[in-house]
Amino acid sequence: MMRRGTIPDSGQAYYSHLERGFDDLAPTYDKDIAANEVTIRMRKIFRKALLEAFHSGRRVIEIGCGTGIDALWLAEQGIDVVATDISQGMVDRVTEKARAMALESKLICRKLAAKDVGLLGQEFGSESFDGAYSHAGALNMEPELARVPAQLRPLLRETSPFVCSVINRTSLFEVLFYLGVLRPRKAFRRLGNPVPIPISRSGPLQRYVVPSRFYTPSETRRLFEAHFVLTRLQAMELFVPPANLTREYSFLKPIFAPLELLETQLSTRRPWNEWGHHTIFVFRRREFPPRT
Repeated sequence: MMRRGTIPDSGQAYYSHLERGFDDLAPTYDKDIAANEVTIRMRKIFRKALLEAFHSGRRVIEIGCGTGIDALWLAEQGIDVVATDISQGMVDRVTEKARAMALESKLICRKLAAKDVGLLGQEFGSESFDGAYSHAGALNMEPELARVPAQLRPLLRETSPFVCSVINRTSLFEVLFYLGVLRPRKAFRRLGNPVPIPISRSGPLQRYVVPSRFYTPSETRRLFEAHFVLTRLQAMELFVPPANLTREYSFLKPIFAPLELLETQLSTRRPWNEWGHHTIFVFRRREFPPRT
C-alpha cells in the first residue's frame, strides 16, 4: 500500500492507484459504505432527483457505478442502464448482482474512467442515451473532470438530463461543527486541492487514501456550461452531518430530525443550496454544440 506522501494525484499512476483501491473495496463496499445511515439518507434524496429526470423505457449512463446500488434500482424501475466504473472489481460485482436479480437484460457494465465515458459512443453510437447520472463524489475523484462534459454531451439525445452529486468545497455543517470542537484545519480542509481522502472509514482500507478535488457549485457549473445548462441546484447534508460523522448522526438523531425538515425546505433555495456537503446538479444537454 502506498504511503500518503507518495500517492500520485494525476496521470496514469493515479488511475492505477484509484482502480486498485476500489478493486480491494468492492467485496465489502455494500457493508462498509452503502450501509452507512447518512449514505442511505443521501441516496433517498438523490433517487428522488433521478425519478424526476428518468422514466421507464429510457436508457441512461452511470459514471462511477460502484457495486451498482443505484443502477440495479433504476433497472428495477424499468430503466436500461449502462453502468461504468474504473474498477474491474466493482464492475464484476455489478454483473454478479444483476445476474442474481435477473436484470441482465436491463443493465450493462463497462470498465471506464469518467474521463473516457465518450468511448461508449463507439459501441452504442451518438445520441443513443436519454440521460446520465453520477453519485457520491465519483466526479471528485476524476482529476480530468473538465474533459467529462465534452465526452458526455455527444452520447445524449437532445435536451437529455445529466444528474450528478458533487462534494462541495465548503460544507456549512462541517465548518460549524469542527470550529465548535476546536479543529479549524478540519473545518476548512477541502479549500486545498487535492485532498487525500480514505476510501473506507473502517478496516485496513481506511489507510488507503485517494487525492480528491472539491468544487464550489459555481466552479462545477462553469466546467459544464459549454455543453450543459443547469436547471436545478440542491444541497445535501446542509444542516445534518456528512457520512464521516455518521456515529454522531445516529447518536443524536432525535436532535437532527427537525434540522432534516428544515433542510428539506431550504435545500433548493439560494443561498442555502450552495452550502451543503454534497450538491445535486440537474443539467440539460445544450441543444446546439458549443462554438469553436
